[in-house]
Amino acid sequence: MSNQDIINAIHGLMREGKSITTASVKARLNGPVNMAQLLQLVSRYKQSPDSLPAADNPAPAAPETAGQQPELAARVAELEARVARLEQWLEQKR
Repeated sequence: MSNQDIINAIHGLMREGKSITTASVKARLNGPVNMAQLLQLVSRYKQSPDSLPAADNPAPAAPETAGQQPELAARVAELEARVARLEQWLEQKR
């Protein structure tokens, strides 16, 4: 298994919004894996995601549909409200 195969698996998981763990990357790969390479690349990703080279097979950008934009805006607003509540809670605990 080459470094590029591992990098491609990491980028695939990133595109899907899944967590990057040794197990999740290994599950994406077919065949035997050099665990030293796998551990090194996953660690490198976790320390600095931008340090990994680009994937060989980048996925095409998904076209936005009219329904996605309002859903994303609502989700962002919901998450921003949760962050604000957590920040208030943390301030109260100090």
